[in-house]
Amino acid sequence: LTGSSLHNSRYAAYKAARITSAAAGPPDSMGLAWHGTALQPMRLMSAAAACGTGEVKWVFLGPPGVGKGTYASRMANLLGVAHIATGDLIREEIKAATVTGVEMEDIVSAGKLVPDALIFQLLQNRLAAGRIAGERGFILDGFPRTAVQARTLLETTGIQMTLNLALREEVLVEKCLGRRSCTHCGKGYNVADIHLAAKAGRPEIRMPPLQPPASCLPHLETRADDTEVVVRRRLQVYNEQAAPVEEVFREAGLLVDFEITGGIPETLPILKRLLEPYMQHAAGGQKQQTEMQHAAVGQTLQTGPQQPPSSYQQQPKARYAQA
Repeated sequence: LTGSSLHNSRYAAYKAARITSAAAGPPDSMGLAWHGTALQPMRLMSAAAACGTGEVKWVFLGPPGVGKGTYASRMANLLGVAHIATGDLIREEIKAATVTGVEMEDIVSAGKLVPDALIFQLLQNRLAAGRIAGERGFILDGFPRTAVQARTLLETTGIQMTLNLALREEVLVEKCLGRRSCTHCGKGYNVADIHLAAKAGRPEIRMPPLQPPASCLPHLETRADDTEVVVRRRLQVYNEQAAPVEEVFREAGLLVDFEITGGIPETLPILKRLLEPYMQHAAGGQKQQTEMQHAAVGQTLQTGPQQPPSSYQQQPKARYAQA
């Protein structure tokens, strides 16, 4: 099993085992610029080296409309790991009417934010169920949202890399206003046709629309909160909250900034190239662990149980630098 079939089989197993509670440099020729951590190669290498555990533990951050879900789901599908959005976990828990779900529904209905303790309980349950189902990693989509959540996540989960997606605000607004979803098939589309000329040292941005097929046209709808006033307000709130979160990951040497200037077909290949060191280390770690496990089994069959090699013993997690 590979790709989506691999993820789907593991997700099905997760559902069966589900625990519920009482969870570069200058602009690229293909139309994308990346910067930030890329200018700090030692941090980039140290963050990539952290992935040599046989698992993927990544976070994708970015403002509303930047495409976190799109790129997180595609990279998760490529790697055969889980794509986890805490918003989806909350909605699933409420729909399942668990004890935690009922508590969350009361909170959300009152217009309040779900407390961190409940979110982390939900997330840890999901990760535990994923391990039971045989998942070998995850990409978190849009979480954490506060510096406190970021610090807790680093302490409890061992995050290896945080990708910080960026896009110019005027483009974000256009993208949000162009979002459409089909009530019949559930797929999302974007009718915005974006073209910004290069200006003041900033690269050209060209993003063609992602048009729906004719069969979806009668069923398209726009989110009620996708108005310019609401979108700009959401971006303002995000920008106020994002800086402290980014700083936590930056101080930990895990932040990789990535500015999008093209559509998905142009952007995805460049994103894959940027993340290649992390993917290679994760694959290398998985291969090394498998070989060691096979060797340990062989030794046990010949001589009985023994202690694992010192290089295979789990090392204590290094604490991140406090922001």
